[in-house]
Amino acid sequence: MRKAFAIGFRSLRAGAAALGVSSALFVEAPAQKPFPELKPLLLESRSQQFKVVGYPVGTALGPPSLSYLLTNHVQMEPTILVLTAERVRTELLAELGLGEAWAGRITITVQGDLPPTSPVVVVSQWFPGGWRYQMIVPGQLDRPRLLRALTRALLLEVANRNNASQRSAEIPLWLEEGLATHLLALHGETLVPEVRTRMAVIRTASPDVFADARQLLRGRALVSFSDLSLITADQLHDAQWQVFHRTSQLLVAELLNLPEGRATLTEFLRCLPAYLNSQLAFQRAFAGRFPTMLDAEKWWSVVWINFTASARYMRLSLAHSLDQLDEVLAAPITVRLGTDAVPSRKDLPLRELVANTDFQQHGSAVARAALQLQLLQVNSPVELGRLAGDYRQALLNYLKRRSTFSSRSSSASADAKLALKEVIEKLDLLDVIRFDFRRLDTAPGGACPPAPE
Repeated sequence: MRKAFAIGFRSLRAGAAALGVSSALFVEAPAQKPFPELKPLLLESRSQQFKVVGYPVGTALGPPSLSYLLTNHVQMEPTILVLTAERVRTELLAELGLGEAWAGRITITVQGDLPPTSPVVVVSQWFPGGWRYQMIVPGQLDRPRLLRALTRALLLEVANRNNASQRSAEIPLWLEEGLATHLLALHGETLVPEVRTRMAVIRTASPDVFADARQLLRGRALVSFSDLSLITADQLHDAQWQVFHRTSQLLVAELLNLPEGRATLTEFLRCLPAYLNSQLAFQRAFAGRFPTMLDAEKWWSVVWINFTASARYMRLSLAHSLDQLDEVLAAPITVRLGTDAVPSRKDLPLRELVANTDFQQHGSAVARAALQLQLLQVNSPVELGRLAGDYRQALLNYLKRRSTFSSRSSSASADAKLALKEVIEKLDLLDVIRFDFRRLDTAPGGACPPAPE
């Protein structure tokens, strides 16, 4: 009976329409929604710089469930995304030598109905109170694309911090791709927590971060710095993208390894809003190192030849690596041996320098040693590369603790003392391991090294 009534009702409405009678006279009861309307989730990162807006997994606008993830893709679940964004931020700021302070908030919106191949949108927005940034991501992304989008947003934020104009900085593609590729090579999956446990996968060995670059760039012709600066994303196909990523990684890593490289690269970012041509901003920031762009091109040519002509996976010998490590950990300082004596330079173990001087006196030496250890890490035998990486991480953690106040202690001064105590203990432990390497290297073949006194 109910079915017959429904059919008759529809027929009556059709007939009314045919006669030109308004169907508004026939009022139907509103349809009941099968499920209540879902509200978006809103999460904030530890630093409060990131806000992530998204819907629960498996809903129409949320990320897909794990069974629907494509190979090597990451589920854009809001909790995972906010943790990943914070970790990328921490490592990127460490590479640039910047502190925890920020000026522009980054809001990430997850639209689960977008296909995984959709472009990741990163938009800069100017307000009278400062710059704000919007990211729109699909429900799942592969790690490189996610890391590149986060890197782009963070670089824009750094570049626009002192930008009072309404024109956003334009990040050159080589810097964005090069730094993202280098971070991924350095830290890999540790940047992205495991979905089920929200824990990062910890590597057990320090990788050769340039292994893929060596394999891909060997035998290729030089791409000049000017050409790298002019390349746009729409000019590159899949194979060309890989070459561009690794070329840019090499360029960024070598710039970071220059004396004062981190500070100069940060200055380059801050110069970008004032120039439509990024090469002019580069020339302004790096004027002390490269008086002209021709000097920069010559330097880049030497870097390219040295890198592509070296033997694959070539590393220093253990003895040479140990000598290099000893040299890095002996910080040159200026001392005065008497009241009327002329100041002279001497080498002091970095551990003693940190323990016996103020942070203002040893902070720059610690940062310089961390940069030198990064290069030594990838050129040493694997077992010693791990030790160099442990030294570097201890120094970076110390620099971070001294630039920000931790909740682990009651005051800034107490936190500084705790950070100093922890880094000294870590350096003492690593020194014992280093001395063991030295004894093993100098012991006669087949004989055990003597026990330490």
